[in-house]
Amino acid sequence: MIDPKSRILIAFGTLLLVLPSIAQEAASVPVSVLQQKTKEWITTRRLISEEAAAWKTEKATLAELNAIRAKETTQLDEFILAAGSRVGELSEKRAQAASERDQLKKWRGEFEAGFAKLEADTRKVLARFPVPLRDKIDDTVQRIEEADPERPLQDRVRDVLLVLQSAKEFDDTFTVTSEIREVGGKEIEVRILYLGLSQAWYVDAAATLAGYGQPGTNGWTWTEDRSIAASVRDAIAIQTGEATAAFVTLPFVPLPSAPASETR
Repeated sequence: MIDPKSRILIAFGTLLLVLPSIAQEAASVPVSVLQQKTKEWITTRRLISEEAAAWKTEKATLAELNAIRAKETTQLDEFILAAGSRVGELSEKRAQAASERDQLKKWRGEFEAGFAKLEADTRKVLARFPVPLRDKIDDTVQRIEEADPERPLQDRVRDVLLVLQSAKEFDDTFTVTSEIREVGGKEIEVRILYLGLSQAWYVDAAATLAGYGQPGTNGWTWTEDRSIAASVRDAIAIQTGEATAAFVTLPFVPLPSAPASETR
């Protein structure tokens, strides 16, 4: 193995041997050529230095871009993972919504079928409504009687509920009203006391004409009974506050039994 010191001495000796030849060769070259070569060498060194600096800057820029791209890649992977999870959730919610929609359709079909029966039953009892009750909800009653299948379901439900609520309120109270009756070819005004939807009594101003009424499938049926004129007059006066409270006896005639077709 050659000693480092020996290597230096060998290199130095080689240089001493070469220098004379270089010096001799340089002496034979014109000065202008040497100057031109020197300028070219300086220019080359400058270009090399500039390229090295540019490469260093570009290398740093490329490193920053690589870091940015690596970060973007990581973020993109996270986004894809989150998007996949979101798609799964949306698919699950979509399936749940479809199931709920089917259940609602089934419920609506069942509800509409049940309501159609209630609506038909309500239509059957409209004839039992007395004049003061019908006058109060006349427009609603007409819509139910028309039975328009194109009407929105919510409107039909609203009308039936209004009619039933009004009927219940009327059935829970005494109602006094006046009507014109034709008796013996003459029009006579009578006052009527309704006991809800079950019974009614009427009397004229002279307490000579009186009777009672009952609801039926074809409307109210009125029966004359002059013997109750005084009692009906007194009951109406008490109900309207025209007389003080007292016990009054009025005949109550039970409703006839409904035909089998009506009780189904």
